[in-house]
Amino acid sequence: MAIALVLVLTLALAVADPDWSDCRSPCHCKWISGKRTAFCKKQGLTAVPGYLDEGIQVLDLSNNSLHALPKAVFQAVGLINLQRIYLMHNEIDEVHPDAFKDLIILVEIDLSLNNIWRLHPETFYGNERLRWLYLTGNPLRQLNGAQFPILPHLRNLDLESCQLEFIHRDAFVHLTALETLNLKSNLLRNLSDATFMSFAHLKTLLLEGNPWRCDCELRGFRNWFLSSKLYSVSLLCYQPKVLADQHWEDVDSSEFACVPQVFAFSQQQVQAEAGGNVSFGCHVLGDPEPKVSWLFEGHPINHSWLIIEAEEGLLEKWVNITVLNVSEVDVGIYTCVAKNFLDSAEVNVSLVLPEVVTATTLSKTDSALVWWGLVVIGIVLSLFTVITVSAVCCARQRNMRNMPTSVSFTDQEKKLLDVSIATTTDRGTGSSEAIGQEMDAMDPPVHITIEREPLPVVVFSPPPEFSTSSLPVGAYGNIFISVSVSRDPNMVDISRCPDLLDLPHRLKPIYHGMATLPRRPAPIPHYDNMGPRVTAGGSSTLSLPDETAAAAAAAGPTLVELQLPKSPLCVPIAQEFVSL
Repeated sequence: MAIALVLVLTLALAVADPDWSDCRSPCHCKWISGKRTAFCKKQGLTAVPGYLDEGIQVLDLSNNSLHALPKAVFQAVGLINLQRIYLMHNEIDEVHPDAFKDLIILVEIDLSLNNIWRLHPETFYGNERLRWLYLTGNPLRQLNGAQFPILPHLRNLDLESCQLEFIHRDAFVHLTALETLNLKSNLLRNLSDATFMSFAHLKTLLLEGNPWRCDCELRGFRNWFLSSKLYSVSLLCYQPKVLADQHWEDVDSSEFACVPQVFAFSQQQVQAEAGGNVSFGCHVLGDPEPKVSWLFEGHPINHSWLIIEAEEGLLEKWVNITVLNVSEVDVGIYTCVAKNFLDSAEVNVSLVLPEVVTATTLSKTDSALVWWGLVVIGIVLSLFTVITVSAVCCARQRNMRNMPTSVSFTDQEKKLLDVSIATTTDRGTGSSEAIGQEMDAMDPPVHITIEREPLPVVVFSPPPEFSTSSLPVGAYGNIFISVSVSRDPNMVDISRCPDLLDLPHRLKPIYHGMATLPRRPAPIPHYDNMGPRVTAGGSSTLSLPDETAAAAAAAGPTLVELQLPKSPLCVPIAQEFVSL
């Protein structure tokens, strides 16, 4: 009877609640350990399926391609009774902080072997019944302060192979019920001993497989860990080299040391005044406490005027040095050396004095050398000057040789010029011989030169007095006459100053300082023998014989220079040029 009753009840339950025959493909649903379980593994799903019964308690979505968990992703499909969620191997790289929102009876989450690189501190907020959390194999790299929200029932946290390099001392502050923490196979070099001080229920702490640096920063955690009896496998030192591959328990606590660090204060070059005092120092850190000493130019300091002050018994301290009555012998490099059994470190400080510009006095020997040097320089400069002047003179002489030479005048031309000057001087009275004698008595005598003009021949039209029919029409040459007179103020006889421009019969046109001679090929002499005729304010005209004119015309333009007696009244006339 009893057996029959049990069979009836089982059949009734099967009819009322079938064996999840309504679980749609590709998922498979069944009872496992008294839980309604939906298996959706390896189905290529890219999102949480929305066709599952809301009574599902266990959901296995491993080995799919979800990539991301959006906000309230399970609540959106009605799966609010989930107790366990398995999401391994889904290539998930982003988890929204509210992805597990309103899953208040959730006790286990497995996110292992995904690509989660950042975990928001509020990601599991509200999942207060959570007991198991698996994050194995995600590249988290670091855990910040208060990395997890308040999870009062979390017992097991797995962070194995998460590439963790840094864990904040307060990362697990809200996980007070934590019993097992797996930190194996990460990149941890040290941990703070305060990280697990508040875990009264912690029973297992797995730390092997990390490159531990056994120095002073790890010493506190090492001492706590060995005294807590939490480890089951001995941990090995990876650094420094002197402790590599040694077990923590085999290395004395004092050997977990730090290499000293030395810093110059306040600068690495100190300037001091001669005769004054100066102080400088170095900042030293080390654990265990390093021994500090000062060196001057690489040698120990033993001078009584150097005072070294150092605090003892500190892992971080200042070591100062004072130099009294600074002089040149104190200038140089001071070295602060900090050393412990592990290694040593040092820093250099340079002491300098202000730069002073000094001038030394030369000795007699040095003065003589300087004097001879100046003499040599003077001789060289003189030779250079002479060479330069010689070169200039040679150049000028070459230029002078290229100029036309002076014209030689016949006796007739000279007589004509003498008569012209005499006539102009005494207004037409006296012979040329008398005039010559008078001029010889003058101091200085009148000197007349006629030179060719070093310019191209320019042909001008003849003046009116040469335009008569008695003169053949043809080309005319030019003769330029310059007059120079003495400036002796005692010579005031105006009769000695010829006015070459006083030609009374020439009223127009006026040729300032010029007259024109025709080029006469005919040998018959015919010229105006009236001599120079002077008109007020006009220009002077000088007539020459035909042969002379022809010779002058053939020779080209010539320059006539007249040197007359010194007289201030003759100065204006001396600057006139008369063209013959």
